[in-house]
Amino acid sequence: MISDKFMVNSDAGRMAAARYVAENFAWKLQLDRRNTLRLSLLVEETLGMVKAMVEDFYGQLWFEGEGSRCEIHLQATTDMNASRKQELLSVSSSGKNTSTKGFMAMLGEFIADAVHGVGRTMDAYGQETLRYGIVHMDGMGMTYPDGMMPLWTLQTYRCCLEEQRGEDSEAEQAWDELEKSIVARLADDILVGVKGDRIELVIVKDFAR
Repeated sequence: MISDKFMVNSDAGRMAAARYVAENFAWKLQLDRRNTLRLSLLVEETLGMVKAMVEDFYGQLWFEGEGSRCEIHLQATTDMNASRKQELLSVSSSGKNTSTKGFMAMLGEFIADAVHGVGRTMDAYGQETLRYGIVHMDGMGMTYPDGMMPLWTLQTYRCCLEEQRGEDSEAEQAWDELEKSIVARLADDILVGVKGDRIELVIVKDFAR
């Protein structure tokens, strides 16, 4: 089952309306009230992350589901250019966004850097920890419908952190942030793709688990 595509942007009213779209799809999947709230929360947190990351965006949101399994798809085009990103980073004397905290905030920083390529290469807190989830393209064998390859996945991130957390203090800190994240606890996987100024996010959740 695939829902209609719903236009989203950084307008608060439009973002709030996405919750009703999520609830309508949950009804079609015959999810109970608890899982309907979970689906709505995943949508709300994901859109909130994108807005916090780029301030202005526009795109499409839709759902795909079968049985208890559901995918939230978000395609978003950002209006934030590299100079704006550099301006935000320069607020910190170190040139790093030291206020970035929490798993979703770090994921947002990672995506923003992938989109805008401002010359930061694994040197800021968000990039440094999220390097563990970067996908090696040759071994992925999975693409989005339009051919975009996932750049980062939550499953890869979890696996890498589990391997490194006993030996790497940054991996241990990243694991703690992951454990505190509502979205990371709810989602079975998150796939991130970036192509030019376009972001592709797929959040996978099996409500039978």
